[in-house]
Amino acid sequence: MLLVVVGLVLTGSWWMNRGGDDFSEVDLAAGSGEPPVVGQPATDFTAATADGGTFSLSEQLGKPVWLSFVATWCSSCRTEAPDIQAAWEDSAGDVAVASIYLRESAATVAPWAQRLGTTYPQVLDPEGNISRQYRVAAVPSHVLINRDGTIHSVHVGILTRDEMTRVLAELAQA
Repeated sequence: MLLVVVGLVLTGSWWMNRGGDDFSEVDLAAGSGEPPVVGQPATDFTAATADGGTFSLSEQLGKPVWLSFVATWCSSCRTEAPDIQAAWEDSAGDVAVASIYLRESAATVAPWAQRLGTTYPQVLDPEGNISRQYRVAAVPSHVLINRDGTIHSVHVGILTRDEMTRVLAELAQA
């Protein structure tokens, strides 16, 4: 019997992870405007954070910004979170990092972020407005913004720790 259960678990795991996808598609209503374009200004927003504060993109001007669009139900997001935390800590505050949670409340996000040990801003997007502005089609998605507020790059899917280090070094040089 134990062998059957183990077999079912392994088959289910394979079935859920087949194809090697490192992201989960999301279904958001069509956003206004164009998706983020490298070299163009990032769309400003101000939103509540899971700890009761606020995060405003315009207040980050002069500092590189890394927006990570995520969800608590996303296994790839959960896998990547410790590396984002480490990269943020390594940046010693030189880069503003924020995770933006698609259609989730503080009651869901706050305990999840605490369990993962993330201490950078956890931004709430309960209606999906920010995600629509940035035309997010999958989580995790990453929008990296230069000091001057222009889009540096957009990445869909998990970033490895090495990729994070490379992109943050590029941002520091821009």
